[in-house]
Amino acid sequence: MEFKEVISEYHKMIYHISLGYLRNKEDAEDMVQEVFVKYVKYVKSGKSFDDKTHEKYWIIRTTMNSCCNSLRKISKKKKSNDEKEYIAPNNTLFDKIQGLRDIYKNIIILYYFEEINMQEISKILEISEENARIRLKRAREILEKGLDIKE
Repeated sequence: MEFKEVISEYHKMIYHISLGYLRNKEDAEDMVQEVFVKYVKYVKSGKSFDDKTHEKYWIIRTTMNSCCNSLRKISKKKKSNDEKEYIAPNNTLFDKIQGLRDIYKNIIILYYFEEINMQEISKILEISEENARIRLKRAREILEKGLDIKE
């Protein structure tokens, strides 16, 4: 597949996943570029995808991992600047989702925002389908109770 086709096919999906994690349009747009740079490096290194599904799952995993890494860097930067960290109360469902641990946030974003079915989610996250269902159930319970259980 040509790179232009890859961009047109996955740009919107990468943007939505990134926006779900980063909650900022500019950061999400930057993440789209970062993921495509990683894609080009992957392909130019001589590696290839088994099929279209493998390519899609790789892009989703790369997007999620890159977003999580970006959030960790931001968090470390805030702490290293010795700023007092103010944690605003979670007022919206979106804020509550952001407060979830990554294993639950991933499931919620993929299932509800990207509308990916459980079978595909289990392959993307490299877990069993039953484990994916359990994580989704727990994430829903946490959101219903309004708990914030970040590690």
